[in-house]
Amino acid sequence: MNGIAPNGAISFISPQYCGSISDKHLLIKSRVMDRLEPNDVMTDKGFFIVIELKSIGCKLQCLIFLKDKIQFDISEMVSNSRLSNMRVTGERTISRVNQYKYFGVLPHRCLPHVDKFFL
Repeated sequence: MNGIAPNGAISFISPQYCGSISDKHLLIKSRVMDRLEPNDVMTDKGFFIVIELKSIGCKLQCLIFLKDKIQFDISEMVSNSRLSNMRVTGERTISRVNQYKYFGVLPHRCLPHVDKFFL
């Protein structure tokens, strides 16, 4: 899990966990919520953490889908456009980490320490 500021800067990288862990448990275990401020917005699809974020005054905003409609209202179009821009910023940042090989090839024993690069 990673955190990306609106300007595209990497603000958080969670510790790496072996095995399978759900997004919700990773969010709680990584303590990223301790770094959030009221009214911060998190965007992602399929991320079921509304209650946890609401408890600290944050919002989870996801793209709106048409469902039974033919087209979006103007407010829904604006919201989707804004959220899509946030997601593109995040995807570009992740792409830069991969493209420029910030970490190179790390030995397996170093994986638990990757998050410390971004303190």
